[in-house]
Amino acid sequence: MLTRKGILWVCAIVVATILMVAPQAGAAKYPNKPIKVILATGAGGSHDMHCRAVASVIHEYLGQPFLCTVRGGAGGKIGMGALKRSKPDGYTIALGSGSHFAIAPHARNMGFDPKTDFIPVFQVNGSPFMLVTKSTTPWKTYKDLIDDAKKRPGKISISSNGAWGSSHLGIIQIMRAANVKFKHVPFRGGGKAWQAMYGGHTDLGWANVTTGGTLGRVKSGDLTLIATASKKRMKEFPKYPTFYELGVDYEYKSWRVFLAPKGTPADRIEILQKALHKATKGKTLRKLVKKFGEKLSPLSGPKLKEAYLGQIDFYGKVFKNMGYKKKK
Repeated sequence: MLTRKGILWVCAIVVATILMVAPQAGAAKYPNKPIKVILATGAGGSHDMHCRAVASVIHEYLGQPFLCTVRGGAGGKIGMGALKRSKPDGYTIALGSGSHFAIAPHARNMGFDPKTDFIPVFQVNGSPFMLVTKSTTPWKTYKDLIDDAKKRPGKISISSNGAWGSSHLGIIQIMRAANVKFKHVPFRGGGKAWQAMYGGHTDLGWANVTTGGTLGRVKSGDLTLIATASKKRMKEFPKYPTFYELGVDYEYKSWRVFLAPKGTPADRIEILQKALHKATKGKTLRKLVKKFGEKLSPLSGPKLKEAYLGQIDFYGKVFKNMGYKKKK
């Protein structure tokens, strides 16, 4: 029969065992609740659509769902600021846009440093920007547009995904190269900017192949493609010139990269990466993205970090060549 002293020793051993096992069990359970994915780009755009496509399958590989949460506004400052302030425990991430982490920080104070405040987790894919307009407008080519803009400075309007974002930069570069002036109309995200163009509230707008079904609308003649912001002509639209061909120093792809706040444990990031890699290999997600007119291009680890930092430096040089002084 155990004495009182013996019972105390048994209890001590049990407690010590629990304390030793508990951290391991807790770590093994990640994730044990849904993961919030911040969308600083706004609702209805390609990032929103891709986030929801990934969210529709990720639970099969992660054991928990993604909750796509729109936090658009202030050119991405609101959503990216929320990511920076979030607890670095793996339960809050973002589907980041190069517009916010690679371009805007060179133009103004965004409240974060993309190189030190965020960790690039996983690349989903990316697609080049295009300048488009309704087929009912008079401009069928870039030359048509520029000729008209010279006659009517400041009268032709172009919507963008936000002040000092990717499409705003495109407008600036066209105006600099052609010595013309457009009316810039910023919106909370590319989806709303596209809707404004398609609804006739602005004359032109920016899109990638996913936004508003632009791929099909250009091919059907519903939209007119002016030029693409790609290095080379797009396979989907080989007859349409790049901005580089037209003498405009502008290149941008709508880059979709999952980001985590600094301090997020490496083991949790690895769990997310493995689940996302598995998801991108699955038929369901590939079919969903194919319907958008796009393909998956999964990337993580050192190669993604190199690409992420490279994009930030690339646009830093663009702003330097412009002679632009960052706003405080």
